[in-house]
Amino acid sequence: MLNLIGRAHAINFPVIPLLDTGATGLTAVITRIVSWLMVFAGFVAVIYLIYGGLLYITAGGDAEKSKSGRTALINAIIGIVIIALALLIVRWVGSIMQAGTAG
Repeated sequence: MLNLIGRAHAINFPVIPLLDTGATGLTAVITRIVSWLMVFAGFVAVIYLIYGGLLYITAGGDAEKSKSGRTALINAIIGIVIIALALLIVRWVGSIMQAGTAG
């Protein structure tokens, strides 16, 4: 009977850049803080996207609720794109600044 359960295997997770504590210095700390803020903002934007979708789905023929839901969806998508681009720019600038101080 115990042979049906199987064995647990350890998984080696890759290092997440936001949790990497190997880099030190002001640039690394600022980059890490801004990255965490961007991840939090992305989480909020996804929640807003879900909220807008629910508003749109549950409009039930009401034009005002439908318009409100559609506006929330569009704003959430624009916000997610802006947050993703900001995160890329912060990491790019951070890598340039760290490369500049290393050499």
